Amino acid sequence: MPCFNSEEYIERAITSVVSQSYDRWELLICDDGSSDSSYEIAAKWAARDERIIALKNNRNKGAAGARNTCLNVARGRYITFLDSDDFWHKSKLKKQIAYMKSFGCPFSYSYYDVIDESGMFLHTIKTPQELSLKHLSVSNFIPCLTVIYDSFILGKVEQPNIKKRNDFALWLKIFHKSDFTIASCIPESLASYRQNSYGLSSDKKDALKYFTLCLIRYGKHSRLSSLFLSGVYLVIVLVKKKLPALYNWAVVKL
Repeated sequence: MPCFNSEEYIERAITSVVSQSYDRWELLICDDGSSDSSYEIAAKWAARDERIIALKNNRNKGAAGARNTCLNVARGRYITFLDSDDFWHKSKLKKQIAYMKSFGCPFSYSYYDVIDESGMFLHTIKTPQELSLKHLSVSNFIPCLTVIYDSFILGKVEQPNIKKRNDFALWLKIFHKSDFTIASCIPESLASYRQNSYGLSSDKKDALKYFTLCLIRYGKHSRLSSLFLSGVYLVIVLVKKKLPALYNWAVVKL
């Protein structure tokens, strides 16, 4: 869990992990130079529960750098991510890990709910049942807060240090570095994503730039094909934002 000036929401994120019906977890929280009480809140929880570890970067490294700080000390087999303003549903870990064990799946994800800054439900976003590198070439269909991957099979993979779309860059890196070819979806909502006006993901003006950069640098596409695929991505993002019901219908058919 990377955190930066998240005092308003981080408690909700932490309690969603503590409340999991699956209790064999380790929560690593890395504060990335907050000027508010985010780290103090994390440290308070760490003092209360030995499964929680509060870390702090000595300089600002961004979300990817904070996640990598956590990854370096993580001891668990299954690696998963949760931003400090989002939260998981109570059965997420139990259902998802059981699914991965049952089907020998090294990488899984799920649907998620979108909420506003106050926590009000807006809509659910669905994802394709299975995803390959080909699917990821046109859009990042994999929601970061729902991912679990098996580090015994895929290794502990550091997140590329780019300002935006670093989760997308990580999925491309994982797909390219191993024999793993298909990611699988648990077709129900297991987490809630907070749609906000203050985070990096809210600034869409250069999202296309970083998507294209990811395709070139981590997807191993040519500049020409990346520009074409980025155009497709732009259309998909517009449909997802303006017509989520149509988007959900389309992605389930993939």
